Amino acid sequence: VEEGETFEFQAEVGRVMDIIINSLYSNRDVFLRELVSNAADACDKKRFLSLTDGDTASLAKPEIKIKSDKEAMTVTIEDTGVGMTKSELQNNLGRIAQSGTKKFMEALGEGKADVNLIGQFGVGFYSAYLVADKVEVVTKSMQADSPQLKWTSDASSSYTISEDNSEPIEGSGTRLILHLKDDALEYMESAKLEELLQHYSEFVEFPISVWKEKTEYKQVPDEEANKDLPEGEEPKMKTVPETTEDYELMNTNKPIWLRSPSEVTEEEYKDFYQSAFRATYDEPMAHTHFSLEGQIECKSILYIPGMLPFELSRDMFDEDAKNIRLYVKRVFINDKFEDIVPRWLKFVRGVVDSQDLPLNVSREILQKSKVLSIINKRLVRKSLDMIKEIESDEDESKYIMFWNNFGKYLKVGVIEDRRNKDDIVPLLRFFTSSSGEEYASLDQYVENMKENQKQIFYVTADGREKAQMSPAAEKVRSRGYEVIYLTEPIDEIMIENVQEYKEFKLVDVSKEGLSFDDEDKEERKKKEEELNVDHKAVKDYLEGALAGKVQKVQMTDLLSDSPAALVQSAYGMSPTMQRYMKAQNVAAGGSDAGMMGSFNQAVLEVNPSHPIVQDLERMVRSQGEDSDEAKDFAVLLYDVAALTSGYEIEDSGDFAKRILSMMTLKSKSDIRDAE
Repeated sequence: VEEGETFEFQAEVGRVMDIIINSLYSNRDVFLRELVSNAADACDKKRFLSLTDGDTASLAKPEIKIKSDKEAMTVTIEDTGVGMTKSELQNNLGRIAQSGTKKFMEALGEGKADVNLIGQFGVGFYSAYLVADKVEVVTKSMQADSPQLKWTSDASSSYTISEDNSEPIEGSGTRLILHLKDDALEYMESAKLEELLQHYSEFVEFPISVWKEKTEYKQVPDEEANKDLPEGEEPKMKTVPETTEDYELMNTNKPIWLRSPSEVTEEEYKDFYQSAFRATYDEPMAHTHFSLEGQIECKSILYIPGMLPFELSRDMFDEDAKNIRLYVKRVFINDKFEDIVPRWLKFVRGVVDSQDLPLNVSREILQKSKVLSIINKRLVRKSLDMIKEIESDEDESKYIMFWNNFGKYLKVGVIEDRRNKDDIVPLLRFFTSSSGEEYASLDQYVENMKENQKQIFYVTADGREKAQMSPAAEKVRSRGYEVIYLTEPIDEIMIENVQEYKEFKLVDVSKEGLSFDDEDKEERKKKEEELNVDHKAVKDYLEGALAGKVQKVQMTDLLSDSPAALVQSAYGMSPTMQRYMKAQNVAAGGSDAGMMGSFNQAVLEVNPSHPIVQDLERMVRSQGEDSDEAKDFAVLLYDVAALTSGYEIEDSGDFAKRILSMMTLKSKSDIRDAE
């Protein structure tokens, strides 16, 4: 070994190295994560073996040091871990995926609880060649009388092992020297190394230090200014910079998720949230700290933010929003795994640390793995528990704040998450015709229902004020029923997924065919038929005057204060949804012209006992069907019904002309009366 022996890599090493560099690691920054993780595993393995052998005397302080040399163009990563013998160098570094994992597990026998102690030299080690064209591994095993050896390879088909006479390794450990490629010289900068360590390895258990230059400012006597200083006076001082080089500890944050929840204070949970998620000015509303054991082992902390994260205020599903940070054995892997929680929990932030996933886990591996499905279910369950905890808090303002910030996400959950829909629906909040300025839940609605009421009534509108003006809601309110106001476009899609609640059917009051539990349906139908017959003249006139605008005209006695209301057929689209769909169509580059076909499904319901309708009946009888005044009056009746029912006026210019015409007639009439 003294002169160095050359060995051939195992046949498939070259092929696998290609795969690693081109596929598994698209981002070459991860080389540092992999090599630091290997170093940490080596320290862990040494600690474990020292304790089991009873050789605690040789247990040097475990640490990892990283130093760059700009002249030699190298980066050195050194650990005080278990080290390697010649045969281990051949097995661990000369053969792909022979990381010692299997052999170490066999040596441990039944010690399966210590899986996290095993170094994963193998695939991870070869990530060094992402940035280096030559790698030297200087190592000394903790086995008695082991020599210091050097393994060298330039990623060709062979490697050499020789005895090493460079700086001695105290005790045991490994020193990796990476000779950087010309396009990877940025990794010699301590600032770059520091950035990567903070990103990937800030929670690694053992201390990681980086060799860096520091500048401190000292006060020293100013010789020039003190030349003619009178005796007894204080010497004048000046500030001079002093540059020193030393190792600086990087990973000062502790992974609090590894501790027992009973040992972590509320202040520590808050501090961790604010530092890990860069949310200095936000205090989380709730947190949960738990473990998964059995089939899969992982530990997690989840938070509900106190305010909507800035990136989600621009786009509620912003792809760049990083909410769940995935770690494997305390090493950061990714914060962009979309399937780790469903889309509707995008606002929940947290950490998941798995013991069962490989460090080089990819999205594809996760998607095929049942590990992700199990973690996903648990995170959803724990998130729902947190939301319920806020809801049941004595301070009701907490849930109001939560709802104002994150209510839209729960509505998306009702639409997209069938498995958990029944748990989400009771958490929804609405304004109602009886709640005033307060929100109400469906449970509160059910509690306040009239005796023998079997339906939950709702109306869709652009805002609470318009919902209160809605003639369709008036039909229900006038009979003493409470109406839920759905005031956002998403509400209508959401409510389609909630057909019933606690065996009560949800009914849209703006759809035709509305009936009540306290009346006979046949009686209702008969009464409406009689009204249509009694007021056939005005009904037929309106259908003719409004041809193309409405599907039909229907007389009703359900309206109390309004002359008319526009309602949709059973499968019609509400005005709010029509506007939303039209905007979506235009945004996608289409025309809005074809979008109003659904508008023709509207049915005009007319209140024949209202003075305005009675006026129109008189006009039709006295002036005939060709009267311009009657035509304007009929169309104006329709316009007002459309406006109060939430529709937009198609031709605002025409609408203005009709209003001016009515005002002119009134003025002329007043003048004649005055004369």
